[in-house]
Amino acid sequence: MLRYTDIEEAVRLARLHGMSTIEIVRALSGSVPYSEALKIARKAAPLLGLAVRAFMELRRNR
Repeated sequence: MLRYTDIEEAVRLARLHGMSTIEIVRALSGSVPYSEALKIARKAAPLLGLAVRAFMELRRNR
């Protein structure tokens, strides 16, 4: 489903609704394999003001 979503619009709407960066990262990449999450990170990280590496670190559950 996410592959058909406009990442820019998803981030904009999430911010509009008060979601934190970590909530957005996990919503975008939480249920996909690492390779797909990396593709998403390359698109979404700049929109969130993050490096791709930081996006991938936020994705992990600790």
